Amino acid sequence: MQARPQTQQTPQCQSTDLTLSLKGHWKLKKWPFETQSEAALAAPTLDDSAWATVAQPGKVFYADPDAEGKPIPNWSRVTLTHIDPDDGALLRRSVHVPEEWAGKRVILRFDAVFPAARFFINGHSLGDHMSGLTPVEFDVTDLVNPGADAVVAVRLIRRHKFVQMDMVRHALEFAGLAQPAYLFAVERCHVADYYLRSELDTDLTRGTLSGSITVRNSVEQDMSAEVTVRVVDDAGGSVGETVGTATVPAGESTDLPVSITIDHPELWNDEYPTLYQVVLGMLRASHASGKAYAQPPRKIVYRTGFRRLELHPNGAFLNGRPVKFRGVNHLTFHPEHGMYTPEDWLRQNLTLMKRANVNAIRTHFLGPRCLADLCDELGLFLVQELPVDWGTDYIHDPEWMPPALMRIESGVRRDRHHPSVMIWSVGNENMPKTPEIAEAGWHHLHQFEGLVNQLDPSRPTMFPPPGPANAIDGIIELRVGDVADTHYSFNLIKRFLKEGIVENPNSWAGDMVQTTREQALERGWSGVWFSSEYGIFNAIPDLLYHPYGSVISDVPEDALSGKCSLQAFEERLRREWGFMREEPTCLGGAYFPWLCAGAGSADGGNPWGWVRWAESADWGVVTADLLPKPFFWAMRVLFSPVWFPQRLLWNKGDTEIRFTVHNQYNAIDLQDCTLRVQQNGGGRYTTIMSRFADVDISCPPGAKTEVCIPLEKGPLDSLDGGKHALVRCSLLDPSGFRPITADIIVVPETIAAGDIDATMTVGPDAVMEPLE
Repeated sequence: MQARPQTQQTPQCQSTDLTLSLKGHWKLKKWPFETQSEAALAAPTLDDSAWATVAQPGKVFYADPDAEGKPIPNWSRVTLTHIDPDDGALLRRSVHVPEEWAGKRVILRFDAVFPAARFFINGHSLGDHMSGLTPVEFDVTDLVNPGADAVVAVRLIRRHKFVQMDMVRHALEFAGLAQPAYLFAVERCHVADYYLRSELDTDLTRGTLSGSITVRNSVEQDMSAEVTVRVVDDAGGSVGETVGTATVPAGESTDLPVSITIDHPELWNDEYPTLYQVVLGMLRASHASGKAYAQPPRKIVYRTGFRRLELHPNGAFLNGRPVKFRGVNHLTFHPEHGMYTPEDWLRQNLTLMKRANVNAIRTHFLGPRCLADLCDELGLFLVQELPVDWGTDYIHDPEWMPPALMRIESGVRRDRHHPSVMIWSVGNENMPKTPEIAEAGWHHLHQFEGLVNQLDPSRPTMFPPPGPANAIDGIIELRVGDVADTHYSFNLIKRFLKEGIVENPNSWAGDMVQTTREQALERGWSGVWFSSEYGIFNAIPDLLYHPYGSVISDVPEDALSGKCSLQAFEERLRREWGFMREEPTCLGGAYFPWLCAGAGSADGGNPWGWVRWAESADWGVVTADLLPKPFFWAMRVLFSPVWFPQRLLWNKGDTEIRFTVHNQYNAIDLQDCTLRVQQNGGGRYTTIMSRFADVDISCPPGAKTEVCIPLEKGPLDSLDGGKHALVRCSLLDPSGFRPITADIIVVPETIAAGDIDATMTVGPDAVMEPLE
């Protein structure tokens, strides 16, 4: 039988009796298979009782943590040339197909098998899927018998021609089911697809849900179908609905248009991620001729949100207010399960991000299906990468276009209904190798952009470029995509912002192409830029004096300086993020990365034993078991939506301090927050305080305001006596969460002039700011 197109993703009904999870124990036989064929190993009559057993989803193959102690012939983490192309395994398990599924269509779906697989059911070959990050499904109705067992088999393929597209260099040779798999049933006349765009008008007062629903009829006669669409708020009340009817010819599909208006919807953003449910109900399906046909009503439920992202040459705005993405790169990787990241662990991971004031993720892998669900719920902006990685050697090659377009289409179709998905990040660091193939390579990149725009015209695109390497100082990629992007270096973007012109390489040969700001805007650039990778640091927590952990930096560290690792990290992040934070045309950035992939050895595992790191370095601000490294806390402070000055000068006679803050929340006015202040004079126990006072503060999102804090008697006495004083500011948001505690050291003029107490430790790099 022919497999469905690999981008098909049939909606599942909410009824639990129509879905069978394939999670659990599978039988395993690793290659070589001796004289047995794959078909024989997949046959339902085969006795597999002597085979090994392995839990799936999870790892079947994994990198040997100790392998790098000896040479590995033909080793390449990018193309896996050291692995035999026939290497892999065959997985199989039996599942009982419910008798109640008789008369229904039965679908077999794998959300992801990494890096590739061939599929069988009851010994019948269904087809290959040469993509480890995107879903694949097959209609197996004619190959299973409801009321009987079915044998599902997966032939893992560890290496294939297109494997580097899926960024295997970060996967540590993982092979196995990377996401859930299941059998599910749909009625013979069913919702086969839908695309419903949730949009918000310019006044932010009216939401619309519009698009179409595809009804598929596999009954032998024409069917009359009735479909309802309801939008439901969190209290369960309907805020909009419509009903559509159509006659669907036998064996064909029909599209039903949908348009619903929602007045004054609650808006979605990172601080208030308000969600609505969309309920698609197939209420009735009957023979168009009037003959009786019993098909129970079914419903499909998903969540949506209403928000409006606008990109202009003067900046980015979400729901009418300035927005800044305080992002990190998220590499989907679990310390024990590899590419399989269970949802409860992923929730814990994302919650930790929120506690670090992270509000955005750039996926560096197409993340699992549940990632977008969690970002919707928790309030994280998602810059979703579509998996076409490091295409230098193939981006020009027509043979690679079908697998690339399949990956792009599958990723967009899967996640385009999620409000958290803000930008489609199309591939990663894809630049042609030589001038001779450059035209073909750029043509293919523009085709990628066209496909994304066709599948989802509601979201902007971005094409992450290579960073500085070889003879190339860096790239600002504004020749394709709506959002310009740059990696690691900020020298080019600073010159471009000043001069309005940039030279970018057309290929790795360094043949430069000049682009002006006006040309880029005319081509379709929005005027907004992003840095989807920056700040890279080998953040090994044990290395306390490791300034050379900072790599690919505009300001290289002196390896012999003895500088504290945390200081080197904080200085670089403050310099790079501080520039992006204050630049109006910058949407934000994604620090690379949040967590590093690594294969651990023995009982200690990752991170407590010997670890083989995916890129030979322990990038990331948290450990594999989600413990914050010291660098986590520096990131949390610098990613706070509000910054406070580190030092202020005090003039004799002043009874208060004044300073300016910039509110970089998107929807929270600082008048709804609490500014809790503690004060102390300069002395041996200056840091120990218990009393506090709340200070009035008010500032709309995106604006700046002056803060005035009256000084108490103790600090004033200390300042009058020529010593410093301490003002500690803790900000509490409307929910009570504390994004930052900051100490302001108030220093009298005499100390600023050099008459400083040698016993007072104030830090070598602090900058004095005069009182306003």
